[in-house]
Amino acid sequence: MAKKFICSQCGQTFEAASMPDKCPICGADTSHIKEEKSKGINTNGNVYTICYAAVMVILVAFLLAFVSSALKPAQDANVAIDKKQQILASLNVRGLAKSDVEAKYNELIQETCVMTPDGQVVEGADAFDVETKEIGDKLPVYKAKTADGSDALVLPLKGRGLWGGLWGYVAVTPDLQKVLGAYFDHESETAGLGALIKEAKFQEQFIGRPVMGGDGKVALTVVKKGASEGDTQVDGVTGATLTSKGVGEMVLTGLQQYADVLGGAQPAGDCCKQAAKCCDKPDCTCAEKAQCPCAKCEKAAPCAKAEGCAKHEGCEKAEGCGGCPEQAAEGAHKCKSGNDCCKSGQCDKSGSCGKPGCNGDKACCGQR
Repeated sequence: MAKKFICSQCGQTFEAASMPDKCPICGADTSHIKEEKSKGINTNGNVYTICYAAVMVILVAFLLAFVSSALKPAQDANVAIDKKQQILASLNVRGLAKSDVEAKYNELIQETCVMTPDGQVVEGADAFDVETKEIGDKLPVYKAKTADGSDALVLPLKGRGLWGGLWGYVAVTPDLQKVLGAYFDHESETAGLGALIKEAKFQEQFIGRPVMGGDGKVALTVVKKGASEGDTQVDGVTGATLTSKGVGEMVLTGLQQYADVLGGAQPAGDCCKQAAKCCDKPDCTCAEKAQCPCAKCEKAAPCAKAEGCAKHEGCEKAEGCGGCPEQAAEGAHKCKSGNDCCKSGQCDKSGSCGKPGCNGDKACCGQR
């Protein structure tokens, strides 16, 4: 780096790498030459460069942190609105303006809960607060109404596509037997191929599909387009085999996990023989009794025993006369002896229940 020198004989300044033998201007010897020290900051020095860069980095980082902090509430609000739009889409409510999403969500979502894979309800937890990456370890459940007013459960799912993560929301009937609506999305699937799972055309194929197979297990899945062999198989996206397979596995395994917890895997007509896990507690706290297979029973124990349980759709029979309610005009049950003891809620005095002490009065009906 060049240094500045001044000659006392001619008064001129000049630059040189080191002390010269004589003044290049007047030829004076070294005794007349002095190095001129610069005053202030040497902007050509390394120290200056390093300090300048450090100060600029700190300032920029501070400004970015400030902007991020200031915008975070708005960003979080937009993320929440987007998530609510996806949940509403699974309930067949689409195309809402952002300003209308909040009100519609509050109208259709009646209650939420979070369950663990072993069937326990997480006290005080809100399904909406469960992040996509947590689904599976936590099972969020939304009790809702569809666009046409049908009762529904919205079940969030998580899976893996060709290039990244998949997620979705499937709305099903409270007994987990039929799909009422669906919505799927992705992180980075190929535009025009795998990304088409986000389109309504693909998602609407799920509406009305049965969830369960003949063995009482979840059978709903996605197969290669044109290869479907039944109502539980949905056509995948042409040219997106791996993405379609990912959606199929997500739906099949995800819904089975919910079915195992909520009891939806029980065959139809068997609801009074075994209460769902969510009804294990007498007060049946799992997002209200509407989710239980024996929805009209007061609690799990009488449902399991078929005593005091009103005749309702899905229950094939009740064991013993105690299962015949007073009001069940259509619910006549057979006693173990084979004689009718209850008809139209009244005791048939013409026969005997075959019970000790039965004399043809209402006692044989288990009248309370």
